[in-house]
Amino acid sequence: GEGGYTVWGKLLPASTSLKKGAVPLGLAHQVKVLRDVSKGSVVTWNDVSMDTSTRAYAFRKEFEKECSNWL
Repeated sequence: GEGGYTVWGKLLPASTSLKKGAVPLGLAHQVKVLRDVSKGSVVTWNDVSMDTSTRAYAFRKEFEKECSNWL
């Protein structure tokens, strides 16, 4: 999950978030981290395993698709 006191988040411009493949903190509930992530590093979609059947996940992926021209 979000990790309680062991996790912090940082606001990123949408274009930066998309370029980095950042996982939004709000979608991190019940996410399994697959590999070590260095302190202060961005957690990316490649770093996690999550339930991809949720509406929130589908909405985020649609947002990423629609905004891909920002890259």
